Amino acid sequence: MSLFNLRSQFATGGATYNPFENPAVPLSSVALDNMFGSAGANDSGQQVTIDSALSVPTVYRCVSLISGLIAGCPLEVFKNPGKKLITVPALDPLNADTMYTQYELWELVMAHLLLYGNAYVLKVKNGLDRVVDLRPIWPGRVTPKMVKGSKIFLVKKMTVDGALSPGEPDVYTTDQLMHVPGLGYDGLAGMSPIMLMKQAVGTALAGDRLAARFYANGTQLAGILKTAVPLTSESQADELKRKWAIKNSGIGNAGQVAVLDAETEFQPLTLAPDELQFIEARRWETTEIARMYGIPPHLVGDVEKSTSWGTGIEEQNTAFVAYTLAAWANRIEQRVTREVVQVRGQSATFDFSTLLRGDMTERFTAYATAIQWGFLTRNEARIREDWEPIEGLDEPLTPLNMVAGKVKIDPATGQPMAVPGNDLDGPLTTTVKPGSGKNQALDESNE
Repeated sequence: MSLFNLRSQFATGGATYNPFENPAVPLSSVALDNMFGSAGANDSGQQVTIDSALSVPTVYRCVSLISGLIAGCPLEVFKNPGKKLITVPALDPLNADTMYTQYELWELVMAHLLLYGNAYVLKVKNGLDRVVDLRPIWPGRVTPKMVKGSKIFLVKKMTVDGALSPGEPDVYTTDQLMHVPGLGYDGLAGMSPIMLMKQAVGTALAGDRLAARFYANGTQLAGILKTAVPLTSESQADELKRKWAIKNSGIGNAGQVAVLDAETEFQPLTLAPDELQFIEARRWETTEIARMYGIPPHLVGDVEKSTSWGTGIEEQNTAFVAYTLAAWANRIEQRVTREVVQVRGQSATFDFSTLLRGDMTERFTAYATAIQWGFLTRNEARIREDWEPIEGLDEPLTPLNMVAGKVKIDPATGQPMAVPGNDLDGPLTTTVKPGSGKNQALDESNE
């Protein structure tokens, strides 16, 4: 399986789906744009598709970065109150009966969201109507529709060679298919980020082609070969051009000296690379694409503005998680909680703790503070560092000069006593009162 398992209905050799063959597709839909090729048209003259967009390094980096980071964080299900971790078969990383691993599943879902603006996941159920497996469907096959206030999905069949079948689509309901939409405005489907930034992607594609041609022609753009004697035929001109290309074109001839006969003169029609502003233009497109995806520039190789997100790596990672990853993760969490977990009081949450880890000194300082004040046990800190627990380190510590909640009072001294949480013998109080412990206990029993 490839990284994103993407297929394009416009790939060479594949069948092209004609929206006019399906009356259910409105004429204003994106399918009509694709029919005429205008969906990827832009001022650069480059046709922007999902496949061509992924050939732009910045696009690939943005998509692989976000999808990989979210897929690498475990999606855990908790039962409230108490935040007790429970196991759901379809979300269990140790379940060998699922088609995809959890990493593969959520990476593919995120790739669909970041490229197409929608993710569709087939819910495989057992005889008890419980979801036991999740299988993403290529968004190019699916058309969502609203019928009588309910959402349905028209899913095109695939031929054996991976092309879209021209036959009637299958109809799925929300009970069978989970739809995670990206940002949209019609309440039905999300918009493709690639199509929204086709100008920036198209310019990047054009810049790549221009740079390739620039270097392929020996770092010189087109010029004029002038001869003192008029050429008698077009074949003479072609032969002169061919010999010039053989001697001077290509990277291997860069910087070499051209030798012309006495009857020929070369007049270059070129601009210097700095005048073409190759580097500045390509950096600008990198920044534009990273901005669309909400990624700090330094994560896509633009280190010039790396401090604009904070002065340290921890601050930059925290901002990236808070401003970008959390929004994408929340879409998946809420949809999974509603359609996969399906149990009141249980919720699915991505654990981003590994992305927010500081360096060793910062982590150990935080552990020491948390353990000292009793809201983290020593074994919990060890588990966070992927160390084995040690017997006897599961009890939270409490500072001797602090009293929390109801405590047991020693009748003899009037001082709070350290007692097990299940020991309910003796008087309890929420306030340590002055005076003798015996009288205090008696007073409290009469209140």
